[in-house]
Amino acid sequence: MKKKQTIKNILFSMRTAIILLVLLTVACVVGSVLPQGELEAYYTGYYSGALSHLILLLNLDDVFHSVWFIVLTILLCLNLLGCNLIRFPVLFRQMKEEYTPERRLVKWNGEADAVLKKDPEMLFRRLHFQKTETVKTADQETCRYGVRNKFGIWGAWLTHLGMLIIIVGFALGQMFTQKYTVYGVVGESLPVEGTHYTVTIDDFKTLLREDETVDQYIANLTLTDTDSGNAVSGEASVNHPMNALGMKLYQNSTGWAANVVVSRGGELVQSEILCAGEHMSIKDMPDLVLAFNAFYPDYVMADGKPATASSELKNPGYLYTVYYQGDVLGMNVLTGNQPITIDDLTIVFMDPQPYTLIQLKRDPFTGIALVGGILILAALFLSFYMRTEELWAVEQTDGTWKIAGYSRKGGVLFHERIVDEAAELNKEEKNGH
Repeated sequence: MKKKQTIKNILFSMRTAIILLVLLTVACVVGSVLPQGELEAYYTGYYSGALSHLILLLNLDDVFHSVWFIVLTILLCLNLLGCNLIRFPVLFRQMKEEYTPERRLVKWNGEADAVLKKDPEMLFRRLHFQKTETVKTADQETCRYGVRNKFGIWGAWLTHLGMLIIIVGFALGQMFTQKYTVYGVVGESLPVEGTHYTVTIDDFKTLLREDETVDQYIANLTLTDTDSGNAVSGEASVNHPMNALGMKLYQNSTGWAANVVVSRGGELVQSEILCAGEHMSIKDMPDLVLAFNAFYPDYVMADGKPATASSELKNPGYLYTVYYQGDVLGMNVLTGNQPITIDDLTIVFMDPQPYTLIQLKRDPFTGIALVGGILILAALFLSFYMRTEELWAVEQTDGTWKIAGYSRKGGVLFHERIVDEAAELNKEEKNGH
């Protein structure tokens, strides 16, 4: 029994909670700084042998899905849950039984914060004690007692509960959140793979500051449920997602695309919009692949390398690579309407335009984390603005009243308020008010 009690005390202690929070914080920092989800070759090539081995051994390449991170999270949840379960009956009993004049007088050593020359009723009112009790002490002295903000004792308890709910909501969200990505140019309707939704890019614009740097990217979108026919239009910009049909649409990134036209003997063979970084197979020639590597809006050569002089569309340059059966057949930068000629094929890049990448997300557990956040705000309010305070006054044989008070938090300030208000009332009594 003693061993079980010891394990219980260790698991549900505040010290354990702090240790777990520190470990999880360090893990989150590592997961934010270290690139996540890369291939093993990335870590072995970029980091030293010992460090890359440690990264892969501890699953630091996928921190948030590693076994040890999940175990630490579960232990923290158990700690918070255990603390709350243990503290609940204690706090409930404290609210019901602790704040009585009899219990306070037993603990009182007779010292006073102030002495009042008249009935203390006005003092209780000025210090915002709405209800008071009158009892007799063991020496048959009259005692006035008041308590305010008893719910303030639940501040720490609610903080633990809010943290627990946030962690659970976040964990469930990580496990069950649905994420999808589409990208394209204005006018395209893009099916969201694995769903019955279609995203139409109605418009896309870039807002610039006075110094010509980018201020904001804005995409006007329409999300359509192809099953029901319901459609919602709206605007998504960086840090301001669009809400539609239970999904959130994020303006994630942007780049350049171009229309690639393939012809043979003057007749159109193929025409596709290709985004920089994509590739396409030539129709009827699957062994021939064209990759659109990069786009330069204002193409120049800098130090022997292709670059762009500005973000304005002045001299478009298209960096491409042609592969045949996996081997590089050719690589170059095209400007204007320069063609690529391969046997009887002619390939032309034209009509450069920006594309936008939209991320769609559905998290059915966002509300749980929101509830946790609201509880923590409520806990902070209870802890800092609803401090539990007790005030009592004991009448002396000469007609004066000994005034004393207690507040577990902010006790010094509370005592100063008692002294100041009592002094003010004594001054008023002396002046005949």
